[in-house]
Amino acid sequence: MRGPSAIERLSIRLQATDLDQALRQTVLHITFDGHQDAQVQCPVGDFFGAAPGINPYNSVPFTVRGDGTMVSRFVMPFARSCQIELDNRSVAAVRATVAYLPIDYPWREGNSMHFRASWRVDHDLVAAGGSGAQDLPFVVAHGKGVYVGTAIMLLNPNPVPTPAGNWWGEGDEKIFFDDDTKPAIFGTGSEDYFNYSWSSPDIFLYAYCGQPRNDGPANRGFVVNHRWHILDALPFQKQLAFYMELFSHERNLGFSYARIGYHYGIPGMVDDFVRLTDEDVRVLHLPDWQPAARGAARDSRFYQAEAIVDASTDTTLQRGELWAGRTLLEWRPKKPDEPLRFNVPVQTNGRYVLHLTAAETPAAGTLTATLDGKPLAFGAPSGEIPLRTDYRTQLRNFSTPPLELTAGKHPLVLRQSKPESDAAKTRPGSVIGIDFIWVQKR
Repeated sequence: MRGPSAIERLSIRLQATDLDQALRQTVLHITFDGHQDAQVQCPVGDFFGAAPGINPYNSVPFTVRGDGTMVSRFVMPFARSCQIELDNRSVAAVRATVAYLPIDYPWREGNSMHFRASWRVDHDLVAAGGSGAQDLPFVVAHGKGVYVGTAIMLLNPNPVPTPAGNWWGEGDEKIFFDDDTKPAIFGTGSEDYFNYSWSSPDIFLYAYCGQPRNDGPANRGFVVNHRWHILDALPFQKQLAFYMELFSHERNLGFSYARIGYHYGIPGMVDDFVRLTDEDVRVLHLPDWQPAARGAARDSRFYQAEAIVDASTDTTLQRGELWAGRTLLEWRPKKPDEPLRFNVPVQTNGRYVLHLTAAETPAAGTLTATLDGKPLAFGAPSGEIPLRTDYRTQLRNFSTPPLELTAGKHPLVLRQSKPESDAAKTRPGSVIGIDFIWVQKR
C-alpha cells in the first residue's frame, strides 16, 4: 500500500490440515515506510491474543471468531508505504485469506506513530518462586511512544491439579519510563495485571482483558492472558522498559513463555527487536503426566477413571496429551437416566473430599451424581455438573463438600441430566469425558 494512509482494520483467516501448527508457524510481518525490520513480527495466531488454536473472544482491539477469522482494529498509520507479509515456517501448505480496510490519514512528521508488536518466547524455562523468580523482558524501547497492550501465551507443564501448587502467576509487572531508576509501575501479581485474581482458571472475555484459553485442571496446560491499555494507555517521552516476573508456586521445569508488548512509536524509535527463528515457533506439546499430590492436592489418592469404572458400562478410551496418562474415559449415554458407575476406594475411615476431573467440551452435557445411593453435590448447590462449552476443550475439577466415609469401595454413579428444552433434545448425543477421580483426606 502507498501512503499517507492507515490500516483501520486487518483480518486474517488461515486454513490448514493442522491449524494449531499453522497459526504458530505462519509469521506475520508488517513493515511501515521501508523500515529495516518489520515493526510487527508475530506468529499469526499469537498476534491476535488468543493462541494456540482458535479460541473465540471479542474485545475492543481484537476479535477471534469461531470460524477462524481473526480481526485487529488497532489503527496502523504510515507516511509512504506498508507491506504485509505472511511467512510460512512449516513444511505444510497453508491457505490464507487476508483483508484490510485502508482509511485516509494525514501523516504529521514528529507526531504520527507507527504501530509495533514484536513477539518473543523463552522455551524450557525453569519457573520457580522465592529467589528463583525471573524478570522477563517484553519491550525495551528508546524513543517516544505509547504502550497499548500485552498478551502472553504460556505452556505450564506442572502436574499438581490445583491452583495452589501449579500456579505460575505470582510475578509482578515492572514498568520503567524515561529516566526512571525504579519501576514507575510495580504490580502485585501477573493475574492482577491481567485484571483477575486468586489464580482463577475461569475463561473470561471482556472489552479490555481476557483469558480465552486455560486448559486445566486449574492452571496447567496452555494458558493465554491479554490486557489492553486503551483507557489507560502508557505514554513515554524517551524510553520504555516493560518486564514481568515469572514467579511460580513451586519449581516447574519445561515452562514456555511467549509474550507481545503492543505499542506505538515515533519513527526513529529503537527497540530490542530480535528476529524469530524456526526454533522459536516450534510446535509445543504437553508432556506425559500424572496428577501430583502436592500443594492444595496434598493427602490425595488419584484413580484413573478407566481403572475404577464398572465393566458393565459401555465406554471407550480417547488418546490425547491433555489427559492424565494420555487417556480419557469416554461415555456416550443413550438415555438421560443411564448410569455410569465407578467403585471409589477409600483407604481408612475418615473425613474426605471427593474430586471429579472431567472434560468440558462442546459435545458434553450436564451430569448428576450419587454416592452410596445418596445425592452428591459436586461444586454447584444444585448438584449438577455442567460440562458443555461453546468452543473449547478443557479439564476442570468438580469437588464435593467434606464427607464422612468408611474404609472400602463406594459406588459413585453419574447420570446425564434430562434436556431442559426441546432445542436441547435436537442436539447430537452427548460425549462425557472423565479423566480421573481423587479422594483427599481432610
